[in-house]
Amino acid sequence: MWDLGGKKMADIDKGSLGGLSVGPLRTWTAAAALAVMLLLPALYRPTLDGKLPFDGHVLREIDTEKPDYIFIGNSMLATRMDQPTLESRVGKNCCYLLWTGGAESAWDHQVLKNYVVAAAHRPKVVFIFFRDAYLTRVTYRTNDAYWWKIERASHEQEPELSRAMQESRTWQERLEYDLGLLYPIQKRRDAANYALAWVASQAVDPGLIPYGAPTAASYNELFSLARLRNVDTADDAGAGTDLSIYDFDARLPRSLLPSMVALAKGAGIPLVFVRVQRRPTPSGPAPQPPQLTGYIARLSRYLADNGAGFYDFTGDPELTLDHYLDGDHIRGEWKQASTELFLQRLQKYFR
Repeated sequence: MWDLGGKKMADIDKGSLGGLSVGPLRTWTAAAALAVMLLLPALYRPTLDGKLPFDGHVLREIDTEKPDYIFIGNSMLATRMDQPTLESRVGKNCCYLLWTGGAESAWDHQVLKNYVVAAAHRPKVVFIFFRDAYLTRVTYRTNDAYWWKIERASHEQEPELSRAMQESRTWQERLEYDLGLLYPIQKRRDAANYALAWVASQAVDPGLIPYGAPTAASYNELFSLARLRNVDTADDAGAGTDLSIYDFDARLPRSLLPSMVALAKGAGIPLVFVRVQRRPTPSGPAPQPPQLTGYIARLSRYLADNGAGFYDFTGDPELTLDHYLDGDHIRGEWKQASTELFLQRLQKYFR
């Protein structure tokens, strides 16, 4: 190869180029660069103590609105229960829906403990929506952005939550959690998501939502699951090949389920667990492994023995494939009918 006025590149001294030294990168320079990349993000913290502050607005709303019935869950709850329909059938301000996308049992526990039980008002019944074995999968969705949601519903000291996490996390889950603590800059994802959601809202309806305004309800309407296109893939296929999650007796002591039952019982609040139906097939309910069938039977007995209610929508003849949107979510146009079906099937709790 020829370059630089006809000189052959191989003839150029490897240690110099036009009088400039191009010696090998010093080891200490590489180490310093690596340290900067690793340490600078770890120094950034959105709060002085590294924990997101407890969000008490739900606690205040419960005491202000004094609902007779409180519902806890994730998008499975949000797509199935229609607030206006509940109020038209049960009464104005009858019900309070407490949900967040992606939540599972750890978030449910913290919400029950720090919002519902901690409130001065006592509801008549609390309904907790869940899928399959997630009541005893305590570490599921407890890392990264999901953990920050749990933090907002938690106080500084949460012994039962810490105990369950410590006993249940695998080494991979511990590593992922520890990295989240080391690099809390990830907690700013909520702020980034907020900004992106606001920008997207301007495309839908410019000027409708002022930046910085309380917009959760507005965003839920603008970008609700009812607006998603229908797809035939489930949003969460369940256990996969890990059948150990269906060992109820082994999982129960490490989970937060006993604490949830005890908290409600101590506060005198009836607790009812509602299992939602997975996305069915064209010919009927989705097939279940025998281990899951055994798990649900054991769960049902445990709840009954401890004074908690249980209802399973799996196999309900009125829940067919055409009622579903994507995954296990219910279509928006069927949400009102879904609420009516719920009130019909669980009418004994609305007296």
